[in-house]
Amino acid sequence: MIPDFNNMIPELHYYIHRKCTPNWKIDANVIPFIDITYVIDGKAEYNIGGHIYTVKKGDLICIPQNTYRAAVNIPEDLMECYSTNIFLRDQFGQEARLPLPIISHIGIIPRLISRFHEIHEEWLQRDFGYMLKIRGILCLILYQISNLILNENHLSQEDPRIKNSIRYMSMHYQDPLTIDLMARQFHLHPVYYGSLFREAMGMTFKQYLISLRLNYAENMLKSGEYSVSEVALQCGFSDIFYFSKLFKEKKGIPPSGMFPPERRKKKEDTILLPGGKEE
Repeated sequence: MIPDFNNMIPELHYYIHRKCTPNWKIDANVIPFIDITYVIDGKAEYNIGGHIYTVKKGDLICIPQNTYRAAVNIPEDLMECYSTNIFLRDQFGQEARLPLPIISHIGIIPRLISRFHEIHEEWLQRDFGYMLKIRGILCLILYQISNLILNENHLSQEDPRIKNSIRYMSMHYQDPLTIDLMARQFHLHPVYYGSLFREAMGMTFKQYLISLRLNYAENMLKSGEYSVSEVALQCGFSDIFYFSKLFKEKKGIPPSGMFPPERRKKKEDTILLPGGKEE
């Protein structure tokens, strides 16, 4: 099961683009932060919690907070890496754990290297609001590495046809989209396209479209600016009774239950279900 990363807030404690010398080492200590190091060249030997690891190009090191750490270089193959020491908390200010393996071989990922370059520039320039910007970049890095390591479907989601499909659906969710229409855009047979989509997203095209529409509907309802009927129509549901039933089934409460507390119930918000009962 992939942990929920949505509430994690990273804070950079220290950053270095490390180019090791023959005598480089990290003295033994128990670190009060999380050490995330991405090796982009060479090798080194780490002692992490009493276990010896030889790390190499393409390895991602994730050392938990309050862990014993020491390291020495391998002189014949000097290591180059990006190293960030971070504190991680949830939205309530409590310390959070980063549930990643200590060593993961992810290879050389250009877009990930670009993120570390961005931190490098901000860390050195220290312009107005640089820590806020670094925090945002760290969030992107944590997302990318967790997606690479923990998300079993990440490779299939890299398919440009699926990525473009998701982008298109996000912009046209209210339109009468069908799997045949989307398959034609990529010159694919609908059955093959449907198989690609399910492999990438873990659900069928129709299931994803309904989920997308209901998420948009939830967001509109929470604003308190639209009636239930308006939300249903704007989110691609021509049958308001079907929308109400489906919303309650998937979200656990009727659409009107999403309205902010300060909104008084209006007549147009009441839906009479078959049999004369109110929603």
